[in-house]
Amino acid sequence: MGRSSLCRPQGGCRQANERSPVMIERIEALSREDLLKRIMLMADLAMAVDGLWFLAVEKADGFDKALAMDVEVWERYARLSVKRIKKHFPIASDPLEAIKDVISYDPLWYWMDFEFVEDDPRRLVFRVNTCPALEAMERMGREVLTCEPVEGAYLAALAETVDRRIRVKPLKLPPRKSPDEVCCSWMLSLQEDDPVSIPRGPVP
Repeated sequence: MGRSSLCRPQGGCRQANERSPVMIERIEALSREDLLKRIMLMADLAMAVDGLWFLAVEKADGFDKALAMDVEVWERYARLSVKRIKKHFPIASDPLEAIKDVISYDPLWYWMDFEFVEDDPRRLVFRVNTCPALEAMERMGREVLTCEPVEGAYLAALAETVDRRIRVKPLKLPPRKSPDEVCCSWMLSLQEDDPVSIPRGPVP
């Protein structure tokens, strides 16, 4: 299959993976402040689309169908994001450092306060302190939260794409007793010859 092209009504086509010189010029002319604002707006709108399409599917086909589709989308997005980010930015050769790089480059994480905690070269804790998606579900009064199945699937797919030896384990999951609590916390560990997996059952 050949590369898709974008054709203008007045004639002339360009490959879909090429950047418009005019758009590049406009971006380069932006001040640092305006550029930062646009980056944050891009992240905000991307998160809005994620929530809106979930609500639309839920309204049409119910929560279970919306959740199943959300899981599939985020699994595919994780794999795609690794490949796309690698095309534009250097990624660490160390598997756990590569996970940190991918998450840090992804604009969808820009609106979240997260941190990486390391106490061992083969282990990494990914901790999310603030999450607009969780806060929105809490405001709506949702009793069933999508955090574990969706973020778990995303992190597992991300880990598998980076290095199949990385295992993912939830440490802290919603619901929260207070907004001051951490939103969620995940352990990523590098295991020799172990496939990526998400243990189920009680969370320690």
